[in-house]
Amino acid sequence: MQRRDLLLKLLESGEFVSIYSPQFIGEEYSEFEKFLLTYMNNEEYGEDLGTIMGRLETIKRMGAEDRYFRYEGRPSDRVKALPAYLESSRLRLYCLCISSKVLILGNGGVKETQTYQEDPYLNKCVETLQKIDFEIRQRENRKEIIVKGTQLHGTLTFYIND
Repeated sequence: MQRRDLLLKLLESGEFVSIYSPQFIGEEYSEFEKFLLTYMNNEEYGEDLGTIMGRLETIKRMGAEDRYFRYEGRPSDRVKALPAYLESSRLRLYCLCISSKVLILGNGGVKETQTYQEDPYLNKCVETLQKIDFEIRQRENRKEIIVKGTQLHGTLTFYIND
């Protein structure tokens, strides 16, 4: 196992939701920025990316309500995916819904298997968010991270084991 230090980077703060993304120390981009850089100039997935970005715009205006996401991960974690079940897309963006006002965007990719667990890359994206969610929950329980409105307060740097 390798220790990876990260920062929960605030990407955007709004009236209804704030958006964060994990950025591993020593890397130039956050996980969401890596996702965007991978797919923003890819014509094959342009429509899929447009669907995801459209959903993010709605979330910014309305908050991160459950109806906007697909449930992923385990019942005990807060991992979800975009787009929602009602929207069709092969492209998935995995995220953590800490609350309806705090969203953490991870990474993702093209889902060509029945489940994300069957694809090593997508599985790693989800497992990374599950580890981050576990650490955040531990810190919430110890009052080291507090959700206050649309903000996460506290120490937003920590490590996970890969």
